[in-house]
Amino acid sequence: MIHGMLAAGAWQDRRGANLLDGGCPFYGVYETADGGHMAVGALEPRFYAEFVTLLGIADQAPEQGDTARWGELREQVAARFKTRTREEWTEVFAVSDACAAPVLSLREAPAHPHLAARGTFTEHAGIVQPAPAPRFSATPGSVRRPPALPGAHTAEVAHDWGLPHLADSPATGP
Repeated sequence: MIHGMLAAGAWQDRRGANLLDGGCPFYGVYETADGGHMAVGALEPRFYAEFVTLLGIADQAPEQGDTARWGELREQVAARFKTRTREEWTEVFAVSDACAAPVLSLREAPAHPHLAARGTFTEHAGIVQPAPAPRFSATPGSVRRPPALPGAHTAEVAHDWGLPHLADSPATGP
């Protein structure tokens, strides 16, 4: 895709100047007033329009395709995100199509309503972890045992690989 865009003149062969490589101010991550972050991916025109409207900069934001003003737009967006906390911005964008969402920590992600509703995470043996993927309706996957400890199953794996000298080594057992 990128090479096609380059050939069509829609991609510059330099870092930080394009839609998906950090150059685009409406496809990136911004810090909030409390040190949290919001991710933005408002690439399509209708999502961009809603994004700048909800952000409160629609009247001064440049046209989406005006790449010469992307630096100015990035400054406007960054300044606005710094005016509220991550939770406040999450509420602003919660029921919109503006393609903006909170950046969650690994510990926060399992409790997020969207991820919880989709069953993205599961708990097994007291450990919260991503649920098996892909998910099939006829043959759903499940976690059946806890993660192996370092060194566990070494003998069995060595035997399967035809390495009997490792399988018999006492240093490789559990």
